[in-house]
Amino acid sequence: MTNLTREIEFISELEKLKTVYRYNKVIDQSRPENSAEHSWHIALMALVFADQAGSSGLDLLKVLKMLLIHDLVEIDCGDTFLYDQEGRSQAVITEREAAVRIFGLLPDNLGNELFSLWQEFEERETPEAKYAASMDALQPLINHLLSCKQDFNPDNMSKSAVISKKEFIGEVSASLWEIAQETIDKSVEKGLYHPY
Repeated sequence: MTNLTREIEFISELEKLKTVYRYNKVIDQSRPENSAEHSWHIALMALVFADQAGSSGLDLLKVLKMLLIHDLVEIDCGDTFLYDQEGRSQAVITEREAAVRIFGLLPDNLGNELFSLWQEFEERETPEAKYAASMDALQPLINHLLSCKQDFNPDNMSKSAVISKKEFIGEVSASLWEIAQETIDKSVEKGLYHPY
């Protein structure tokens, strides 16, 4: 199989990400957001908020690559709700298997590069991975506020539970954490989270 054939197979596989639906809805509430839309949105956010990244010398191209590939594993595994502890534990195993399969479709050099970037994002130790993860955490907060009807809280979510999952944003950027906190407070006012 030629490199081009393998690349086309990988590109064809990506089409499936458009059919993986997430917890949040699109702004007109007509349907759930899909994972491809989420990846596109956070990549643009990373460009827009780059001056707030809190780390000089950040490799923005590396961040964008991470954000564009970070959820490709959901082609095999689906999206796991952030607050589902049991599901998240299992996802760690199944997502790694999916990463091996999906990036394995590519020629070795590119497949290995993207797998390494995916792994770096998951480990969240480098400045690029931390900034990418902060975008991945901030976008659903904004989306949830904009797309949910008043008093929509079917999972009995509390402000403290949300903060516990999102507060790492403050380690990346004080200004981005301020945006996150304001968004959470507006969501509480809208009845999307309990105030405790």
